[in-house]
Formats: sequence, C-alpha cells, structure tokens
Amino acid sequence: MRAGRLGATRPVIETRHSVILFRVGPYRMGIDAGALKEIRHDHVQAAPGCEAAVSTHALFGVPAGPEGRMLILRNGGVGVRVDRVERMIETRELRPLPQAFQGDERSWYSGLVLLGDSVCPVMNPETLARLAEPFDEKTSPTAGAIPVIPCEAATL
Repeated sequence: MRAGRLGATRPVIETRHSVILFRVGPYRMGIDAGALKEIRHDHVQAAPGCEAAVSTHALFGVPAGPEGRMLILRNGGVGVRVDRVERMIETRELRPLPQAFQGDERSWYSGLVLLGDSVCPVMNPETLARLAEPFDEKTSPTAGAIPVIPCEAATL
C-alpha cells in the first residue's frame, strides 16, 4: 500500500447478506437466510424438531390468509407461517433502522434492505422465536400486533 494524500489505503471488505423475501398478505418482509433451517410447504403439520409456531398474520394484525409456507428457524425449533416465499436475494448492506424507531420495534426488525426503489424490513429471528407459541393446530397464536412497515411505501 502506498501513502497518498489521505494516508494509507485500506482494502475494501465486502460483507454479503442472503435474505429470504416472503409475503404476509400484501406486505413483503425479509429474514436472514442463515437463520433458517428449511422452508416447508406443509404448513399444517409441524416439521420434525419444530416445537412452536408463529402466525405472521396474527403477529402483524393482517387478516387471515393462506399461510402456504413454513419457515423453520435454525435455532429454537420454531416454525414461522407465511403466505409465500418470493425469492432469495444477496445484498451488500443491511441498513440500520432509522432513528424514528424508538420502541419495541427496534427488536422486531434487524434492519432494512434496499430493493430497487423500495425498502424491505428484515425480521429479527430471535424475536420471532420468543413470540412463538407451542405448536398446537387447535390454538392460534395471540396477536402481538407488530406494526408492519410496507416495503413499497418505506423510504430511507
């Protein structure tokens, strides 16, 4: 490295984040792909090792929908029911939450991802695991009513 006007140059270290994009009603959300053990199509039955489940519809206060997929978290044996999985993206940057997030929502979301001209919130898997209820098809999760950040309307 050579010293220049601004001093020694440092190599740029790129960090890549893999994010799974999914839908809950009309809203697009994301979750760190490394936090998932698997994505299952059979949302009715618990996956082996899955002891608890969380309904994203109840969690976000969105009217009930098909919940056609279950995201199984790697740690904690928790299934997260979502409408559908869109795709996996790789991004160089997981943006921090804006200062407007002052309360509990700072623990609900781990950051924001830029998708073209829109912003998508990335769920914190530890919070989902904490809010999950023991798996029982006869009971539905209680509504924690986490406010949804619409991907299409959010801006940085």
